[in-house]
Amino acid sequence: MEENQNFQPETQKPEPVSKFNSAAVNGLKLAMISIVFMLVLSFFPKESISKMLAFIVTILKLAATVSFLWWAMKTFSDRNAAVNGFTTYGNVFSYGLLTSLFSGIVLAAYTFINLRWISPESIDQIKQAIEQTMEKMNGVDSSFLDLYYNNLEIWTVGSTLIGAVIYGLIFSAILAASTKKNPDMMSGYNNF
Repeated sequence: MEENQNFQPETQKPEPVSKFNSAAVNGLKLAMISIVFMLVLSFFPKESISKMLAFIVTILKLAATVSFLWWAMKTFSDRNAAVNGFTTYGNVFSYGLLTSLFSGIVLAAYTFINLRWISPESIDQIKQAIEQTMEKMNGVDSSFLDLYYNNLEIWTVGSTLIGAVIYGLIFSAILAASTKKNPDMMSGYNNF
């Protein structure tokens, strides 16, 4: 009996990637990167932090978060392409945006906890910064400031979430172009 020498065992097709679950896990990791950088800055007394140090830490935080987001999107794209043969720009973009949304939710929760229990003096610092800005603008209606101050935690938490989504929107749009996987049009012709 002659064995078929060209016989190759069937390779098992990878399981489909759950976009939601993967984005949630990577969103948590992405938020942790930002939280670690915020904690590093919080170890320094506010008076001793120079603008240059704050700028350097901010640039490092941005580089780390963009790098991680790129890695997460690339990993998702590669796994999805292994299942489907390709990954579209829209699929990778929506994954990056979903990851950023989950990251924003975790960051907003951390911001709330930080403002409420860990570092409540931050609210006073924010108020002082607002007052200094308003003085430069020749004043603002005091009723507006009272309304704003009464809801400062909500405004801060909300802006954290919205900021994360906006950054995610921008960077996901840019990074999706380099992480998508086009279908291999010639793969069907390799059998000739």
